[in-house]
Formats: sequence, structure tokens, C-alpha cells
Amino acid sequence: MADPIHGVIRLNRRDENQNLLMEVMNSRAFQRLRRIRQMGLAEFVFPGATHSRFVHSIGSAWLMLKTITHLREYPETRSMLNASFEDTGIPLEQLLLVSILVHDIGHTPLSHTLEDILDLKNQDLLHDTYWNRLILEQDEQLQKIWGRSAPKMPEAVARFSGWGPEEKPHFMADLVSSQLDMDRLDYLLRDSHYLGVQYGRIEVERIITNLSIGKTATGDKVIAVREEALPAVEHYLFGRYQAYKMALHSLDKASEMLMKMTLVRFRWVRENGIEPGHTADLLYKLMVDGRSLTVEEYLMMDDCYLWDKINLWAHYSEDPLLKNLAQRLLGHDLFKYVEINAAENGELEAAIQPVIEEMQHYYQTRGLSFEFGFDRMAVAPKPLYQPSPHKPPIWIRRKEGILADFSDVSSLPLRQDTHHERRYLLFVWDREAKMHLDKLLNQHFYKKV
Repeated sequence: MADPIHGVIRLNRRDENQNLLMEVMNSRAFQRLRRIRQMGLAEFVFPGATHSRFVHSIGSAWLMLKTITHLREYPETRSMLNASFEDTGIPLEQLLLVSILVHDIGHTPLSHTLEDILDLKNQDLLHDTYWNRLILEQDEQLQKIWGRSAPKMPEAVARFSGWGPEEKPHFMADLVSSQLDMDRLDYLLRDSHYLGVQYGRIEVERIITNLSIGKTATGDKVIAVREEALPAVEHYLFGRYQAYKMALHSLDKASEMLMKMTLVRFRWVRENGIEPGHTADLLYKLMVDGRSLTVEEYLMMDDCYLWDKINLWAHYSEDPLLKNLAQRLLGHDLFKYVEINAAENGELEAAIQPVIEEMQHYYQTRGLSFEFGFDRMAVAPKPLYQPSPHKPPIWIRRKEGILADFSDVSSLPLRQDTHHERRYLLFVWDREAKMHLDKLLNQHFYKKV
């Protein structure tokens, strides 16, 4: 395939591992990713951001192939890649390739956007901790693929990735998911390209060709980057930091808020016995009891499914509010917003409460729904670099062979205070409501700070 990011991606069917990748790519579960936008509703702000999880997953697998080719240059790593993972009979190389290819196979429509709107994290229904595993285990086409070559593949991917509560991921799983992995390297290049921005023009080849395996002071094996590639890693982290800030674009959040209100109203309409225009049974099941969905049902949902229902609500719903919200989504008529620097007031929620109460009265006088036409959101950028118990540090291999945490060798301002970048967004129905909100803020809030 011709890829605008990596050039020509060519897989060899005579290679057992690459042939397996192509079989998985041709499965219905993987082909579904063609119909799931990589960046959710970002195209509402950046019209070019229409690329899919399908092409991103293939791009990530291509980078993993390059990484494996590089690591195979060293005898110790080569024997490790050839060896079976634990008792599964599956070579580690094959497991790396399959794991990265299917890392997004369980995404909901609109990717992370819908996961956030439906709060699937608190239901333990995220794609990477629930749906991925279920699809690999239960999809009939994938079961046949595993049966021909690797019967223990679903179990192996789960154990390798550390999906279970008591399971620790293999150290090489960091190439799939960590603070520096093939997933992130591909999406930074790809997302920046389709958004039309420059932040993701990172040196992927330099990073990959400087990867190695080292041991920490406690004797644990880890993936490390040679010190000569430190500038490329710094550039990568800065690009990722800018990407996270881009994801917090106020207009993107306004489109997310409108989608949230539409779906919440749909649930309300359905539960109150009003004809919504289409029952959207699968979506409703995902909203109220996601675990009741079968894999077959879940795989029927993609972006096309969701937008088809929104289109039907916009034309046929007997509820005027649901109809209006759906029409606004289709017409890009987003909620208006007012942005407040959250650093202006440490007790912002309390300070803003009188304004919210007066806005509620204003909505009543206009005959608008406050519940489905007003909301607020606090947003803050992620730090440039912050190791966590779930994500080990980026290890840098010093010239003398010693491993060091990236933060101990980098000259970047890693501990900068981002408090001033925190924002508080207030979303309102239309321009007239925004003008009234601005007036109230000037009267009751700004004079206090």
C-alpha cells in the first residue's frame, strides 16, 4: 500500500509473520477500523483530520517491522525474538507484530471521543482493557485465523500486554504501549500531517535505529535509547506535548460537548417513551450496559452507524430538542463557549456559581433547556514528561553503557509549571446566550480576580 506517511508499505506473504498480519488485516474486525476516525471529532476544527484507525494501525505495525529488523542485527536480541513467549509456542517477534496491529481493534465509534463521552473508563469498558481482548478471543474470523497458526494468540497477547489485573507486561511490550512506542511514533507523524501542522515532524528513523535492550540497576531488562538519539527523543516529547494541547482545542471540545448532549438526550428520549427517530438499540445497550453487547453486535458499530442514527434523529425524531441537537451536529452549528484562565481563581467553581445560577434563570426566560444546553469543562495540558507506575520511564543508554532516566539527562524544562495553561470552558446554546454570559462574568466574576 502507498502511505503518505511512510511511503510504500510492502508485506511479504512468504514470511510467516507478515502473512499472519495480512490475514488479520483482511478480517472483518480489522476492516471495521476503516470506518472509525482516528481523531474523533477533530475534523470539525481541522477538516483534513479524516484519517482512520485502520491506516494508523498498519503504520504502527510497519514501524514495528522496522524496529524488529534493527533489533535482529544483534545476536542476543535475535535469539530473543525467535524464542517462544512463555508456554504459548508463539515467537516473540510474531507476538510483537500482532499486538501492535490489533492495539486499536476494539475502539468505539469516534475513538477516544465516545469513550470519554460515555465514561467507559469507569465502567472498565475501554478498548485496550476490555474490547480488544474480547474481540481477539470471540470473533469467529479471528478464531479461525488463530486456529490455523497460533491457537494461543489471544491469551498470549493478553499476557504479553499485561491486560489482566495481576499480569505484568513483558518488557518488550513497551514497544507497543509506553511513553515511547510505535503507536505514538506513528500517530504523531500521521495526525500532524492530516491536521496540517508541524509539531509531529519527528525523527522516527533515528529513534528506531538507536533502540537497544539494557538492564537497570535492579537487573530488569528494558528497552532503551542510545544517548546519541537524545535530541530526537526530546523533539518527540515536545511534539507529543503539542499534540495533547491541540487535542484540547476549544472548538473541538465544543463539538464534543454537542455530541455528548445529543447522546444524553437520545437516552432520555428513549427512556421516556418518546419516538427518537430511530431506536439505535446497539448504541443504547453500550450506554446503559455495555457488557451485555456480544462481539458480533459491538463490531456492527462504527462511525457510519453513529452518524446514520444522528441523521435519522435530525429528520424524524418526535422530540424537538433531540431533533435540534442532531441537526446542529450535521450542520456544524456548535455550542458557543467562553474561556476562562483557570489560574485566575483557585476556587473557580465556587466563584462561578452565581453566574451559573443566573444563566439558569436566563435559559428559563428564553424557554431553553439548561440541562441539555449548558455545560462546563476544565481542561489542562499533560506534562511534557511524567513517568508513572503504569508507564515506566524512557531509558537512555549512556555512552558508558549505564542506563539513566530521560529526566536525569535531558536539558528540557521537564518540571515546568503548567498551572497557567489550565482553562475553564463554559458552553452555552447560541451567540445570544454567550453575550449574556459575558455580561454576567463581567458583573460577578472578573471584578473579583
